[in-house]
Amino acid sequence: MMQRIRNNSGFGLIELTVVVIIVGILVAVAMQSATVMVQDARRVETEREIEMLADAIVGDPAIISNGQRADFGYVGDVGSFPANLQALYENPGGYSTWDGPYLPPGLAQDSTGFKTDEWGSLYNYSGGVTITSTGSGSTITEKIANSVTDYTLNTLNGSIRDANDSVPGATYLDSVDIKVTIPNGGGGATTKAYIPDSAGLFTLDSLPVGTHPLRMIYTPNVDTLLRYVTILPRHKGWVSYKFASAYFSGGGGGGGCGGPGSEKLRPVGVGNATNLVTDGCATNYLCVDDVSTDDDATYVKSVGTSYGTDTYATADPTDTTCTITSVTVYVRARKRVKTAYAQVVLRTNGADYTGSEETLGSSFIDYSQQWTNNPFTGVAWTWTEVTDMEIGVQLRSSKSTHPARYTQVWVVVAYTN
Repeated sequence: MMQRIRNNSGFGLIELTVVVIIVGILVAVAMQSATVMVQDARRVETEREIEMLADAIVGDPAIISNGQRADFGYVGDVGSFPANLQALYENPGGYSTWDGPYLPPGLAQDSTGFKTDEWGSLYNYSGGVTITSTGSGSTITEKIANSVTDYTLNTLNGSIRDANDSVPGATYLDSVDIKVTIPNGGGGATTKAYIPDSAGLFTLDSLPVGTHPLRMIYTPNVDTLLRYVTILPRHKGWVSYKFASAYFSGGGGGGGCGGPGSEKLRPVGVGNATNLVTDGCATNYLCVDDVSTDDDATYVKSVGTSYGTDTYATADPTDTTCTITSVTVYVRARKRVKTAYAQVVLRTNGADYTGSEETLGSSFIDYSQQWTNNPFTGVAWTWTEVTDMEIGVQLRSSKSTHPARYTQVWVVVAYTN
């Protein structure tokens, strides 16, 4: 008799063990991938949160009103960096200038949540220029500013004249009070007072960022000009104002030519062309209007191998009666590794005129071009033409990855009796 052999289907112990191992490996891989995704999501959210905290401290530069930056955060209201993050949520001690909370709605849902990262660890911040998170096991850092002084110690230069464009002279300089009101860093406000020099020039120092009221008062008549000035980080700006009446005319300012001399005028605003890019400043002219050069700290740089042009409005001259003998435009520039070139630019009567092409050195050097007569008219300069002219630079580099840079532009107007 033949014996029938049965074929029993199913898993044996060995096969079942292999299946369990494979499933375990797949689960482990899936869990590891999920863990990595969660960690990445936490990191991204933490980076977003500390960026919002930084904007709460110093403001968001992308918020613009009437063409100017309008948000300066806690520092703009108080005049100093907060001692801790809690000061962004609640008034740290009866500060009259505090106008918070400074946190966006997504962070201000409770009084403590904004101070912890996505791993539940406290952010590290104690009044400096960085916020850090260590909850992930590594350090995530947000740099708020290069230094505290960039936001608390800035400068504004300016001039004051009367309705006839006359300056105070020695007779009237003591009759002008210039007052700026700023947050004092401790929760209150302070008013700083200045007087102009005989040429009507003044310098306001140690200003925090923000928009501050500025008053110019002709004290004999209590005639007051009220303006608001916006101070940016690392600011060295220029403003010009006039009284509505001719207080100074014939009394020591602009009543006659003071003899041979010269005036150095610096950029005070954007001009006809803005084709170059900044490094260290919000606006091109603020990088190159320095009275004392800061070289590589702030500058404007080229954007390619073809010439790009920037021109700037300049401060108005204080002398309007002498005979102008020459106008000389200067630029302080250097190359960066590769060969680079610059030309000074003078814009007058709606046309641009350039100086000789200069091959730049590796260190900052002053280059210049002089015009004895107005190149548009071919005859001697007038003070109206000087007031209306723009100065600037054309810049290019032989390799776009090594842009040339310039750090100062100014013009010297020479005159005689």
